[in-house]
Amino acid sequence: MTPDRALDEYAARQYGVFSLEQAHKARHTAKMIHVRVSNGTWIRLAPSVFALASAPPKWERQMAGALLSREGSIVAGRSAAYLHGFDGFGPSRPVVMIGPDGNARSPLARVIRSGRSESVETRRLRGFVATSEAETILTLARELSPNRLESLVDWVLARRGCTPPEIHEVVQSSPGIPGVGKLRPIVEFRLPEAYQPPSTELERLLYRILDDPRLPPYTRQMPMRYQRVDATVDGFVADWDLIVEGDGRRWHNRRADHERDRLRDNEATAHGLAVLRFSYEMLRDRPGECLDTLIRTGWVRRAS
Repeated sequence: MTPDRALDEYAARQYGVFSLEQAHKARHTAKMIHVRVSNGTWIRLAPSVFALASAPPKWERQMAGALLSREGSIVAGRSAAYLHGFDGFGPSRPVVMIGPDGNARSPLARVIRSGRSESVETRRLRGFVATSEAETILTLARELSPNRLESLVDWVLARRGCTPPEIHEVVQSSPGIPGVGKLRPIVEFRLPEAYQPPSTELERLLYRILDDPRLPPYTRQMPMRYQRVDATVDGFVADWDLIVEGDGRRWHNRRADHERDRLRDNEATAHGLAVLRFSYEMLRDRPGECLDTLIRTGWVRRAS
């Protein structure tokens, strides 16, 4: 087998990319390498990384080159999110993860150094070794806002890419990792054993706000009959045509009842009613904000 034919076997598995070490293993001498780079048969991507000129200059080629430029590296961060198909992540600059002592400078990628690189859970995706769904979420936690991170976690869980306990296990094994402080409460709230307040406690918090003298009279546990669904709402402020609901269900139940809740809200809107929903955490921790929202909503409803 000729050196070029031997090298093609490496390049075929790596989107047309190969390392200097692989070229030597294929019996290419320094002179042969110089000639192929000079005549444009090979393209030098990094000091010890090359690509066949015939290989399409796509994201996969850059990703393969980035991995070969850092021994033992794996796909991570936004690049892993793209490979997993996470919503909102495209083929941006490659991101790789290496050990804590590796060189973090690379002309081909953003490099993340991690003390967990050898124990991190991985998946093989499109020929690349990448961090698992749960590990990818942890890596992204350092750069995403809390709201964006929460939306991403819900999207991945809804798609069943992983489970809350799997993400929680990654969080528990990663103390001190950047972003873990943002991710922990998001995940803990979604665990199967997450706290669910008794309906009496939720109602107590909600009705304490609705009983404020600045609000008009309201009706508790008001039956509502719509064209497509019947419902009983926690509170109904007739003067404002306003429904007020307290949501104390676990994340899992909220996901299961999502369609039903949207149907109820849409029917209420179709009948000219407005709907406000307050979570248990909002009612417990920020009652003043909830009351302010109610009052401002009332002003708008009166003005209309």
